[in-house]
Amino acid sequence: MSIALARTANDLALRAPGGLSSFPLAGTGTAMQTLAGSVSAFFALETFDRRRGVATYVLRVVNRTNAVLVCRTWVVSRAGDTLLAYPVLFEVEPLSTGTTRVPVWPADFPSFERAIAEVAGDGVHCIVEAPAPPRVPPQRRYAAGGAVLAGFLALAVVAGGWFAAVPRIGAFALPPEALAGTTVQAEYGVSGNGHLRYAVTAPDGKMLQAGDLDERSGSIPIAIPAVDTPGAYAVRMQLAGPLGTASETRILTAIPQRGRSIAQIQAVSVKPAAAKPGETISVAYAAAGDGGYVRLLGTDGTVWAQRPFSHRGQAKFVVPSVPNLHEMRVIVHVTQGRSSAQTMAGLAVLSDDAPLDAAIAGDDNPSSAASTIGDANGTFQVAARSVKGGTPIRVRILSPRNGMRITLTDPQSREIASADVGAESDLVTLPAPHVTVPTRYTVVANFTDGFGQESIVQPITIQP
Repeated sequence: MSIALARTANDLALRAPGGLSSFPLAGTGTAMQTLAGSVSAFFALETFDRRRGVATYVLRVVNRTNAVLVCRTWVVSRAGDTLLAYPVLFEVEPLSTGTTRVPVWPADFPSFERAIAEVAGDGVHCIVEAPAPPRVPPQRRYAAGGAVLAGFLALAVVAGGWFAAVPRIGAFALPPEALAGTTVQAEYGVSGNGHLRYAVTAPDGKMLQAGDLDERSGSIPIAIPAVDTPGAYAVRMQLAGPLGTASETRILTAIPQRGRSIAQIQAVSVKPAAAKPGETISVAYAAAGDGGYVRLLGTDGTVWAQRPFSHRGQAKFVVPSVPNLHEMRVIVHVTQGRSSAQTMAGLAVLSDDAPLDAAIAGDDNPSSAASTIGDANGTFQVAARSVKGGTPIRVRILSPRNGMRITLTDPQSREIASADVGAESDLVTLPAPHVTVPTRYTVVANFTDGFGQESIVQPITIQP
């Protein structure tokens, strides 16, 4: 036990009877907000074994602070005195939910008005209460007046039945605040006859979530949408029956998660994949971000052209006329806040007299080359530029990266096969699918670099 926790436990243990009366009782369920976070507490009478004389109380505490919470249970007499109901402390770790059941023997106390649970911690002190178990009147026999006594008992039974049938919401607690995009639990406990239903209303008045509840106590998961602005959500519970209607409403404030969006690149393609000097190539990409660039690079790192990132996902470049230039790269770099993502695709530069092969399936442009580019990325290398269907595709790992994964995708960018690359791996194999015509597939390497994810692609031709 830490020093701070031990100090709190000693304070609770040394508290004199009646010392809790200065703190207001918050009902069966409560929720409070502190500078360090929020705390929700739910305390209720679960069962009462008349034969054994044991009452069982359930205490559930949701701790969204960074401190340990200490909980103890007490019995309050009709005179207002407080006595320990159970001598064992119940601790709730930071950022967690704890549930415990506390046995209480009412016969051990001179009088029993109600039970209370005290939750204390760093900057937190709240008290929740629960009713005492029903009293069992002593059996007495009277020689006379039996009919009168029976009448009174009948009236008491009717009154008790009517009282038990009246709809009541004894507990309804949930955190006052929650992060957008998360799910919170609303704790509840009701009694009486009627139809129980709940509803969650968004800040704009639209119904976000609703449903019927069969259990008389439990929890309701409430999913808060991932919104960018704060908003107040109304959570309403209603128990409607023949003897009336009981309803309660709680307000939950959604807080946006700052910096949640990250840069992402879903796909990038270069057409044609092989071009001659002076020819125009088109780059298409699907990405999410607020900035970035698209570059045409030589294998030595020379930047031949650059276009700003566009949400339309399109860019065009002209292949430069440079002697002995056989390979180039197209890099898409996207930023979003502090995160970034980058993807690279290869481009083969053909000589003016090099023939073009348009017999490869999967190429929309008939000027696409049948052969793939060589090792133009420094991360991996496909051993063969063309393989036969049903044979393994060997991929040599030149530079392992964090969380690296090699994937084979078809012309529609659907994943066909994949393999994880370990830190010591230098070769992975992927099965080549069977095809009826020569088809161009893509080998993709995905890995984590810096604040974002990167992917490098290299085409390969599958032969029948």
